[in-house]
Amino acid sequence: MDSKVLRMIGLANRAGKVITGTELCEKAVKSGKAKLVILAKEASASTVKTFENFGIDIVFVESRELLGKYTGKEIRTVAVVCDDGFARVIKKESEES
Repeated sequence: MDSKVLRMIGLANRAGKVITGTELCEKAVKSGKAKLVILAKEASASTVKTFENFGIDIVFVESRELLGKYTGKEIRTVAVVCDDGFARVIKKESEES
């Protein structure tokens, strides 16, 4: 995983544009607030399928620990970005790495 992607996730988090936790992320996606889903590669198949069914772009990061670290938490499996600009940059950087 490119460190630029992780830094952008951290920056979006500090800007208050990241939501973490499965329930809150599902609510954000259903309400249209979420622009990008970020999942740890260790996420269960059912979690991945749940978010794939919403038809929103998904970016995978290496581990729950890394996602937690860059979102200011201990361990996180899922996070959503609620800003078009951050979502666009994170998605672009993840495709390039």
